[in-house]
Amino acid sequence: MARTKKAKRESSFVTLRTKPLSKGRESYYLDIYKDGKRHYEFLNLYILPATTKAAKIQNANTEQAALAIRNQRELEIIQGKGGINMESKGGKILLLDWMRQFMEQKRQNGLSNTTVITIEKTIAHLIEYKGEKMRLADVDEDFCKGFISYLSTAKSLRSKTHPKTLAKKSAHLYYFYLTTALSEAVRKKYIITNPANNLSREEKKAVRPEKSTREYLDIEDVKKLIETDCTHNEIKRAFLFGCFTGLRLSDIRGLEWGNISKRDGNLFLSIRMQKTREPLIMKLNKQAIKWMPERGKDSEVFALPGNNVTVNRVLKIWAKNAGIKKDVCFHMSRHTFATMELTLGADLYVVSKLLGHTNVGTTQIYADIIDKRRDEAVELIDNAF
Repeated sequence: MARTKKAKRESSFVTLRTKPLSKGRESYYLDIYKDGKRHYEFLNLYILPATTKAAKIQNANTEQAALAIRNQRELEIIQGKGGINMESKGGKILLLDWMRQFMEQKRQNGLSNTTVITIEKTIAHLIEYKGEKMRLADVDEDFCKGFISYLSTAKSLRSKTHPKTLAKKSAHLYYFYLTTALSEAVRKKYIITNPANNLSREEKKAVRPEKSTREYLDIEDVKKLIETDCTHNEIKRAFLFGCFTGLRLSDIRGLEWGNISKRDGNLFLSIRMQKTREPLIMKLNKQAIKWMPERGKDSEVFALPGNNVTVNRVLKIWAKNAGIKKDVCFHMSRHTFATMELTLGADLYVVSKLLGHTNVGTTQIYADIIDKRRDEAVELIDNAF
């Protein structure tokens, strides 16, 4: 590991440290020593070069967040040593039983059949990897590393006669749903921490997919959709609201009128995002407000069909009628928001915060798309002559 330094406070169990990164940034991580073993938890929190007042304020807030996490981890270990452990709640649950509970929970929340099938395949590969008797509480970093190693060479379980090696995208999805299920187990207090969060990017490299290009709608596409009738007006409203806010479908489904407040003549949205559990406060622009329905008796802002497949089927027909040849799905509204903001000159870091990304590197994908489109625009002159 690269040279590191301690940040603020030492403890007998957990030490907050920072690791130098490129361009003068630093990354917070926890150095955890428990039961004679040491491991590291990277927090996805970063110190920026303190070149501006805003950066200094941001760094101070980030440090407080990192210290809060450090204190929580310390408390969890102390509670465990004092006999207040998770054994009574989640210690006896088998990993596969929890994965099936997780899958059923997602099914009831309207997850698409395709995603449910992917979780089923994840379970099948976990059985191939470690059998059926693994306890949820026994899943640790070595288990996660081993599953990555297994997936990197595993064969597809679809065909027994001529099995092919798993595509990297498939391997990534199977590992993703394992880690997502572990995070949900933490929220349910079945386990204390998600061991997958402690793995470095290098350790996850074998299941990291190739850089995504992110399909999105440009401003002219959005205008076409606005001008075209949709068979389900509430879906049209919700999709365009997503284009102007960047909210995921799960967050739009859960959006209630109580999440909307008025301050200084402006409307603000305040939610905790369902995927990451991160808080988000956003001023709503006029276009987003335009596509919100009139407030009625229901607490939900948008009344959408319960099945995501139905929503996306309506979107594809609507887009086709608008003359758009792209394979439109609801999540494309989020990509559209990001690329529109960056195209119109918004700061990358600000867009990252609006999207609720914990790592600005995730948002960088959209910036790369914009840069590529600019390069292509310049090359049009060369092609013309």
